[in-house]
Amino acid sequence: MTTMKQSKLGAVILVALLLACALVVTVSAAEEKNVVRTVAGEAQLKTINELYGKDITVLDYMEKVHPEHLAGVKDSIKENMAAQTMKWWGREPSVTDVSADRIVRPLRATVMVTASGYKVDYRTIRYSGTCRSSISNPSYIYVDAALINSQTGQTEASTSVSSSAGISQVSAQQDKLYPANGQYYTHAWGYTASPNYAEDEDTTPVFIFP
Repeated sequence: MTTMKQSKLGAVILVALLLACALVVTVSAAEEKNVVRTVAGEAQLKTINELYGKDITVLDYMEKVHPEHLAGVKDSIKENMAAQTMKWWGREPSVTDVSADRIVRPLRATVMVTASGYKVDYRTIRYSGTCRSSISNPSYIYVDAALINSQTGQTEASTSVSSSAGISQVSAQQDKLYPANGQYYTHAWGYTASPNYAEDEDTTPVFIFP
């Protein structure tokens, strides 16, 4: 009798665990709806490095490097991007860098970006970026994390995430396998583009690989 009760109890626990796992999968799928995740390929990395330092808008950058993040985005949001000058990492903007009708330093009070980068093991660097908005249900949020070789100034790897699902935080993380020996840092940049544009950035200290 005791064995039968234990068997029934075990079956109930197993069913509960399976239901819990199904719920977790459902929630994760719901969170990923209307979320775009990308890892830059060789062509995109080449474009990023070619564009670095040029006087372009945020919309120019997105159209040339990450058009996939603009799919289905409202024209009003694109207009906000077009009004902002791209602020390049490791380079302070000057008056001559921007046109008179574009803003040099967008408001950052509503957005916070954090970057992370470190050596995982003898073959791997892990880099990431997170963008958080203090405004509930932003119409669009984006973050880009770039692994940069501090000696050459070249972006060696990049990953990005965007969402138009009204979520207030997005994170992008990627492992770079077998990078060349050298000194690296992670730069993360993110923004919300509606109802008002706001951006922030963060850069990690330089670390040595391997």
